[in-house]
Parts: sequence; C-alpha cells; structure tokens
Amino acid sequence: MIQERVKNLRAYMATQHADGVVILQPENLRYFSDFTGGEGALVVTHATAELWTDARYTEQAALQSGTVYAVKNHEGKLAAAISGSLAAAGQVLYEQQVLTHYMYEALAARSQGRFVGVDLTPLRAVKTSAEIAATRKACAIADAAFAKVLPRLHPGMTEREAAAQLECEMLLAGSEEKSFTTIVASGKRSAMPHGTATDKPLETGDFITFDFGAVWNGYHSDMTRTIVLGHASQEQKEFYRLVRESQQLGLSLIKPGMNCREADAEVRAFLTERGMGKYFTHSLGHGTGLEIHEAPILSPRSTATLRKNMIVTVEPGLYIEGKYGVRIEDSLAVTATGCEVLTQTSKELMELF
Repeated sequence: MIQERVKNLRAYMATQHADGVVILQPENLRYFSDFTGGEGALVVTHATAELWTDARYTEQAALQSGTVYAVKNHEGKLAAAISGSLAAAGQVLYEQQVLTHYMYEALAARSQGRFVGVDLTPLRAVKTSAEIAATRKACAIADAAFAKVLPRLHPGMTEREAAAQLECEMLLAGSEEKSFTTIVASGKRSAMPHGTATDKPLETGDFITFDFGAVWNGYHSDMTRTIVLGHASQEQKEFYRLVRESQQLGLSLIKPGMNCREADAEVRAFLTERGMGKYFTHSLGHGTGLEIHEAPILSPRSTATLRKNMIVTVEPGLYIEGKYGVRIEDSLAVTATGCEVLTQTSKELMELF
C-alpha cells in the first residue's frame, strides 16, 4: 500500500514539475510511510525516499517504514538533513499549511532549490477498502458507546459528566482516543454549534446535542445526535423534523459526480424555502480520515466533486440563539451509486424519561 502511495505522490510531483517533496504533517507522514512516531520528516524525490527522525524513533521507523524508506537519524539537525537530501533538487514542494516560517527559512538558506507550497490532503481524499473498514469500525464503537450512555442521562447530570461517560465508553470499546473535543450542549447552549461540554446541569425539556467520534487504526468517526430529556413539545418536534428532512435530503445527494458546493446549496435552499435558511450557519459536511476534518468539504466555497470511496459527513443544523438548536450528522462512504451510512444510531427523535 505504501509503495502505491509513494508512486502516486511522485506522479503528483510530476504534475507540479517538482523534483522533490518535504512532508512534516503527522497525518501525511503516517499516510505516505506508516510511521506514527512523534517526530519525523519524509523527503521524497523521483529516485529516493528517506525518513528522517531522531534516536527515539529510528527503531520504530525501521519497523514501520523501512521496506520503502531509508530511515536516517538527523541527530538534532533536521533542516540540514532535509537540505542534504534535496541537494540536487530544483523545485521542491512543501505543505503550505504546515511548514513553519522558521523551518522554511532554514531550508531556503541551505538549498539552491525553489520551494513551492501545496496542499497534499486531497491526495488522501479517496479511501482504500482498509480505510473505509477502519472508519466503519470507529463508527461502530461510537454507536455502541452512545447506546450505553443514553439510559444514564438524567436531570442534574452535567454536560461534562455526560461527555466524560461517553468518552470513557468509547475508550473501553477500543477507541484509540476521542476524535475531537466532545460536544454536549443542552438547553439554550444547544444553539452553539461547537458548544463543548460545561458544568451546566441537564434539565427536563432540554434539547441536548451530542457531537462525538471514536478513532480506530488512526481513522476518525463523526456523529451528531440531538435528543430531548423528557417529553418534547410540539414545537420541538416540528423543529427537529425539519432538520431531519434536510439531513435526509443531504444523504440522497451523496453520489459520485456530485459537486460539493451544489450539495450544500440544495440543502440550504430547502431550509431557506421554509424560512429557516438564516439559522443554518455552517457547511453541510466535510471529509474525515486520519484527521477529523479533511478534503473534501461540502460548502458554498467548495470546488471539489465527490468520487467513489470518499468519506464525508452530512450534518445540517438549525440554531436559534437564546432558544435552542438541533444538528443531525452521519459519516458515510460514497459508493458507486450513492452512499453507505456508516453511523447507525437511530435518527428518530429520542425522548428520554
């Protein structure tokens, strides 16, 4: 698999008329080399592939990446080591959102080459069957953990306590870590799209939004469910129904060839026609993988087109400041004809008594 990814990387280099590429982002290091250590750099040219790290990780790097990469110890002189590997390179690519100004200056001072910033994350957007399987497993862990926590929710429990129990259950079920800071936002706080858990007690009649995920073999799941603690009012039921219908529309749009901007626009138009568009304040969805947010993005600014085996979320939400909010989100894999929903927790409005 890694040999194929290096081959694809070199093909990309050719399209950019580049002689080499420097990779420092941990997720890109893992993707292109299998290396999971805490410090390292890949330097790939059309003829060589080197992994620079220090003495803490050389043995690990050799085990994980040594069949494809020459593993070398930079001995505390990473910039000099990278520059030496690129001595014959004319144009060199680097991760424009990752390389620090300090490292850029250190490399530029030691090299005659021209450095060009690029975004390598689109090269990770189409997943292999193994990546999809890992994401499916992460989703199953999150589903199971949520099912265990739901019966424990009660008035007086704090958002922070609910988040801690959810994260604990994911870890006990095999998650490597939480995908991101768990969101538990109740009552008026549910109108905050990224309302991470606080000491606010859960109260009867609250909408409670849970946005969370597990990690399996490095791959992240992402799911949002909004419930009601106690009986939902008719107004809450209608509000929830509208979000659910918009999410079902979004799911129906996911297929190869769909423009990501158009998918976002159709769901946004659906809500606008019902007088609620101004309360949908974020993008329709995003890719997941070794990072919780990665290409493609389903947003008004996107230029991407969906392809088979991409993994994306669909997560419309409505948020009325000072009142409440609802979001429903699934992770899904793009198939040949549509999509496979990977998160299986019910989207019926749950009323917990």
